[in-house]
Amino acid sequence: MKLGIPIRQLNRRIRQYQEKGKAAFVHGNSGRKPVNCLSTEINNKIVTLYQTKYQDFNFMHFTQFLNEFEGINVYYSTVYQLLSQAEVDSPPKIQKATRRDRTKAKYRLKHPEAAKTETEQAADLSLVHKYVSSILGTYHIDNATGVIVDAWFAWQETLEGYYHVFYQILENYGIPHRFKTDNRTVFNYNSSNKKNDTMDVLTRLGYACKQLGGTEIVITSVSQVKGMVERANQTFQGRLKQEFRIAQINDIETANDYLLNTFVPDFNENNNLVCFNNHTKCLVIEAFDKQRFITVDDEIYFMREIPKNVKYSPD
Repeated sequence: MKLGIPIRQLNRRIRQYQEKGKAAFVHGNSGRKPVNCLSTEINNKIVTLYQTKYQDFNFMHFTQFLNEFEGINVYYSTVYQLLSQAEVDSPPKIQKATRRDRTKAKYRLKHPEAAKTETEQAADLSLVHKYVSSILGTYHIDNATGVIVDAWFAWQETLEGYYHVFYQILENYGIPHRFKTDNRTVFNYNSSNKKNDTMDVLTRLGYACKQLGGTEIVITSVSQVKGMVERANQTFQGRLKQEFRIAQINDIETANDYLLNTFVPDFNENNNLVCFNNHTKCLVIEAFDKQRFITVDDEIYFMREIPKNVKYSPD
């Protein structure tokens, strides 16, 4: 009962001890290096690459670039463990409490006498970015699949930029059912001294949406209502600036080209969700590692569980 093993296994352990002594309880793989363990040289290279070339990347973004451009195939957990052991922080995503605790620990190591005092001076670990982006991004995300359907950079958020992204949606996906956006004059006629509820007054973009297929425009100033695009905005801010620096992009034309031909396709490939209609015939396959796949029309898709928040989507 103390060991949590059956009597048969207990008798086997006793016989092993009588034959080999304490060595019988040492695991057979003890002291052996696992076959999938990275070498010390590769581990040091990963840490060096992050500290020199990718110092402003978050850990997940850094892992993807290691696999795609540096020829080092590793998992996120391995990268996180290596950089954490090297006391390297993930600047864009690290929590304030974690940064504060690590700052205090580093300061105590450099100043042992500070541990005896009541007040401590924390080192400033805030990053100063050399590359500050002054351009604004306009993009939309499909609420059902999480796919970026359009993206465009402009010096100001004007009607011209929304014409560009609307053209991309019409060209690549067709007429959208609805736009859920913020309360800007591009979408909403909100002049208090001229507004008339009895008149169907449309902005230029609203008129285009009506003429091209009756696309509805839902306007809200509450950011939680459009949480998917707000969360993606944080991802864009944490990735685009770093990728522009690596690709040495310094003008808005090249930035738009990179955005449409490289960044958006890669983002959709890694984050998209394929949905099928009800009663679609398919074949579900479960691998030995419990991962599930589905085949539909000779195409194989990886399955992942969707969190159960509500029974039906608000839209």
